Amino acid sequence: MIGKCPSCGISLITPPFNGRNTNEVLLTLAYRRIVETNTILRSIDELGYCELCDAKLKDLEEQGLTLHI
Repeated sequence: MIGKCPSCGISLITPPFNGRNTNEVLLTLAYRRIVETNTILRSIDELGYCELCDAKLKDLEEQGLTLHI
C-alpha cells in the first residue's frame, strides 16, 4: 500500500477529501498507464488540481504539503 497519490503526494486516507479519488488501486493503474504511454502530467500549479486524483491546491495545503516543482 502506497497510501499517497503518486502524482501530487497527498495522503489518500487523511481528510480533506472534497470529492477527490482516494482509491489506491485505480490511481496506481491510471498512473502506470500514464507512465507506459509517456504522457506528461501537467503541474498542479498550472491546473489548480492534481490531474490524477483531483486533489485541489487547498487540499494539499490543508494536509501541510508543499509542491515538489
